[in-house]
Amino acid sequence: MSTNSENENSNYLTNVQDFSMDSTSLYKYEIKIAKTNHKVPVVNDVHLHSIYNPTKEAATFIAKNKKLTNVKNEILILGLGFGYHVGEAIIALKEKWGTDYKIVVIEPNEKVYMDYLEHAELSDVNLKIYAGYKIQDLYKDRFLVDYLLTKPGIIAHPASFNLYENYYKNLLSYQAPKDVGSFDQYIESAILRDNIRRLNQDSDLLTAINEQMYPKEEELDNTDHFFMAFNEMVKGSISIEGRDK
Repeated sequence: MSTNSENENSNYLTNVQDFSMDSTSLYKYEIKIAKTNHKVPVVNDVHLHSIYNPTKEAATFIAKNKKLTNVKNEILILGLGFGYHVGEAIIALKEKWGTDYKIVVIEPNEKVYMDYLEHAELSDVNLKIYAGYKIQDLYKDRFLVDYLLTKPGIIAHPASFNLYENYYKNLLSYQAPKDVGSFDQYIESAILRDNIRRLNQDSDLLTAINEQMYPKEEELDNTDHFFMAFNEMVKGSISIEGRDK
């Protein structure tokens, strides 16, 4: 929190709103003006940037991550605030990689994001921001999942990460549901989706396929052959990764 006197704080206050509280939402939110005239969001009494000089703070923070930005041109930033650190990350990546870089930012609070758009939006074609998403919905986004599979460098914005520590830890350790019923919304092929629905929706996929296939007295059809091949592919992948031990 700011160490300014009560009168000084009242001068910085520009917008105060109350919100219902859950694990990621705001119950108290305000925007203050730093001594450098930059706007600073304050969530649940936590200043997301320095109330004195947020741009200097951001530059110092990203400088401490220079080793990472020098070896990784794809970065995942946990926490947006009003994006001062994101702007500095863009500068650092451009210096090293030119235009060959990507930044994805994940911000739990949509309100913070909406005010960022109004007060401090960054314009960069290599920047993508996800705001206000539930974790399970983030993992439904194909672009984000593919991005995470590239193992980007991770920069956790300290104030944001501390404020939403559980959210970010759950994000990074997320394990997708394994029951067949959870796959339905991800399958684009109507034919495949219809065939998947033939399986036991409460079982994991391998178990459900085995239940469907064995024993099977009638002649196998094309779908059965697909399930058999898919079953072997998945088992082979699990064996290679060592998850069968």
